[in-house]
Amino acid sequence: MRTDAELLTLCIENDESAWKEMVQRYQGLVYSAAIGVGLSPDDAGDVFQEVWAELFRSLLRIRTPEALPRWLLVATRRLSWKVAARNRRSAAEIPPDLVDPWALPDEEAAAVAARGEIEQALEEVGNPCAGLIRLLFLAQPPRQYREVAASVGMAVGAIGAARSRCMNKLRRVLRRQS
Repeated sequence: MRTDAELLTLCIENDESAWKEMVQRYQGLVYSAAIGVGLSPDDAGDVFQEVWAELFRSLLRIRTPEALPRWLLVATRRLSWKVAARNRRSAAEIPPDLVDPWALPDEEAAAVAARGEIEQALEEVGNPCAGLIRLLFLAQPPRQYREVAASVGMAVGAIGAARSRCMNKLRRVLRRQS
């Protein structure tokens, strides 16, 4: 696997395989950041495409390849804010840190990247496991076992064993992706 610095250099040289690798590596980060702002899947897809176009236009200005995930996160949030504003959402719905890249801690960028990796892995795991894991661990607000059981059509007593099997599947996929 190539480093971000290597990928950026190759992208500047118009290496198509480097572009594909970079998009593959960071697609979860970009898309989940747009969704996290509250955009619809269609709007998030538009932002996703625009972020990659903006990266292409900015390749020569990126001086710190290690900051690429942060750059992508900031660019995604800024473009998401523009889309949200264009859709006439009120400013109160848009987090204030969308326009201030210095307000975004590195831990948040890492958490968004990790969430993107988990979402990719859940897609590979598929249903019913992906749905169960989302309800148990990712739903906001958190759900009680009886709510989860009713949602997935299982007995409350069967949730623990199903959770264990599904988490093992997810771990295998995540290990393979690493």
